[in-house]
Amino acid sequence: MNNEKWKAKLVSSSLPLEYEILKALVLQGFAVNSDYTYQRDEQGILKDFSVDIEATAYFLNSNKITASLDLLIECKQRKKNTKWLFFPDPNLSDFSPITLGYTLRCIDEFSPTTLSTNVAIKFDKKFNACIKGIEIDINDGNVYDSELRHGIYQLKYALPRLLVKLSLHNIFSNHLNDNKPFLLCPILLTNAELFVAKREINVSLVENAEQLKDIAEPVPWLMLYSDYGPDFKMHCKRIFQNSLSGILSTQEVKNLDVLRKKHGEDDFMLPSSIFNSLIKCDRFTFSRYFTQFVICSKDRFSDFTKNIKQISSGAIKKKKVEKM
Repeated sequence: MNNEKWKAKLVSSSLPLEYEILKALVLQGFAVNSDYTYQRDEQGILKDFSVDIEATAYFLNSNKITASLDLLIECKQRKKNTKWLFFPDPNLSDFSPITLGYTLRCIDEFSPTTLSTNVAIKFDKKFNACIKGIEIDINDGNVYDSELRHGIYQLKYALPRLLVKLSLHNIFSNHLNDNKPFLLCPILLTNAELFVAKREINVSLVENAEQLKDIAEPVPWLMLYSDYGPDFKMHCKRIFQNSLSGILSTQEVKNLDVLRKKHGEDDFMLPSSIFNSLIKCDRFTFSRYFTQFVICSKDRFSDFTKNIKQISSGAIKKKKVEKM
């Protein structure tokens, strides 16, 4: 293997990119783990899969943890001159499948603390909201979406286990009044340059374009809506039935239900109701947790993490803590 080949193959493995991102996260105050593992049923056999990075930032007040921000990150190293082109949601706002506030999940329902969701809504309003993406290799002219779709699927299928881990750790590891809310965001990160198509794009404009910038605008990051199908529901059903069915009658969940109901929480948002809706694969709950993803450029990742930490801090500062 000559000198250029081994370097090209090492870079294309995404490991150097992953390690670069791990170091950047540590500099921004995150604790990091490599290869967040989950299981999928492949023709009746459970097999291990993984997402590249799980990162957690803890928010403190008087040296006590008040909340955490968890990022799930999949890294995709692409060849030089590869572009990712995304298409914006064409729907009127009332008919869009995209919900403002669902990209950064503010998950407070398993604690006595209520976070400000207005901050997450403002966060989403800054995004280009897209419903479809494609990869373009400028060098050879190939256009495909397999790597992009694969990255989103990896994140999507890893989220249920992470949600269970964080929520149950909260409920069963602390005294009720010490349960902490958490914020969660899945991110597909790439070295490819990101573009969002202009809203007036059509076949004629594409055929007459001389370069990609004629039909699209470069962006540092964006939000992608990706719905789920029957296989994902079966994947979730196995996880949630195995992990959550036995805890609905526990005193910890009952106490949390009583506390949140006492302070005005709607019945459908009580912890036991949410666990039940996860077990039943409820559409409303699944849309909230499993359909919106961040796509971020490697070159702007540090800016993005600063932004999301600032937004998360704002949600936590406006929190309301209920007591028994």
